[in-house]
Order: sequence, then C-alpha cells, then structure tokens
Amino acid sequence: MPVGRFIRTTLADWQGKDCCRLEFRGYDVRCPFLGGSELYEADGPSVDTSEIMDYIDSRKSNLEGIVLGGGEPLADPGLYRFLKDLRKTKVPILLETWGMRPGELDDLAGAMMFDEARLFMPAAPTSPKLSDATSGTADPSKLQRSAEVLERLDVPHGIWTWAVPGISGPEGIAAIARIAGQGTSLTVSQFEPSKAASPKFREARPYTRAEASALVAEAKKYARHVKLSGF
Repeated sequence: MPVGRFIRTTLADWQGKDCCRLEFRGYDVRCPFLGGSELYEADGPSVDTSEIMDYIDSRKSNLEGIVLGGGEPLADPGLYRFLKDLRKTKVPILLETWGMRPGELDDLAGAMMFDEARLFMPAAPTSPKLSDATSGTADPSKLQRSAEVLERLDVPHGIWTWAVPGISGPEGIAAIARIAGQGTSLTVSQFEPSKAASPKFREARPYTRAEASALVAEAKKYARHVKLSGF
C-alpha cells in the first residue's frame, strides 16, 4: 500500500472526531494552489501497513474514525483488501477522492466499504476554470460521473472545494452548489498561499471571512448544507 504519510491523531479532518489519517501516494489531480507535491508520485517512501494496523488495533476502542486521503486512495489496486481489514476493526471510515475513478467509487460503495465519502471538486466539471484549477489534470466527464455516484450514496457524503481568488468566484461556487443540491453537503475551505505548489498562488491574497461568507450566501441559493472551513 503506497501510504506516504500516516497521521496518528487529527481532530481537523472529520467534524472534530478523534481520527487517524492515511495519505496515499500518487495524485490523479494536481491543484497548483495546494501543497502535497511530495506525494504526487506513486513511487516513494511509504509507511508499512502493519504499523498502521497495529496502531488502529491498539486504539479501536476509542478511535472515532479513519480518514483515507492523499493522493488518491482509489488508485491503489490493493485498496479493497485493505478496506476489508480496516472494516474488521469496526472503526468508521471516511473515503476522500478526487473524482477521476467513478467506477471504483461505485464498486466500493456497493460493497459498503466506507461510512462517509468526500469528493474534492476544485471547480465544477462544466467550468472553464477547471483546467486552471487542476493544471489540466482533471477529466470533467469523470468528475461529473463521480458527483452522480456521490449523489446516489446511502451514506453521508459531501463535496469539498476551496475559495481561491482567480479560480472560485461567486459563479464558480454557485455552479458547484448546484451539483451539491439538496442532498449533498458542500464545504468551502480557505487555501493557504504558503503551501501552494505554484509560485503564482503563493502571491495570491486569500479571501477574507467576509468575502468567503458572501460566496457561501450565493451557494445557499442552490445547496441546502453549506459551510466554511479554515476561515
């Protein structure tokens, strides 16, 4: 399993729950305004899964969640087998995805391999900003299909996007909110210029909370559950 980073304790990833976080190596989608470039490639230093399982087993009585992110967990051919092992611990699982593997997402949902799903959507599939937001790495048709899979899930699910000047204006956030609609939660997160992979975005001025609140107000015209994160 190409787990490039294992965070043993985090309260920031799943609604304040006491979780551990696994970040898989290999990114299908690469956003220039985000960090994580050290995990872009699938090959590289990784954490032994026996170490991860030993830790989860030792804490399964009080651990509230396991977050699988990265990176792209769905890119790993061994993920289903690993999820079966995690399921035996009875600890709830949150699966994050960049939306380029809708078939794999649908298959794991059908097998009830996770308890919540989060789809990262830097821009709407129909947005002309999607290419800029992902350095041309996102396939809009696959992102759209993943959003459709997400909407059908019987477990809690949400879309996560970022408030990025030049990428995410009112129209862009509203387009994502239309996809979220009434049944999918939408989180609009702050971005941190200091962590951006691209020098261009390191110079950007982030939205203020007031400006981000205006974006959320626009989103709430179309989506029922919208919130800010990191402001």
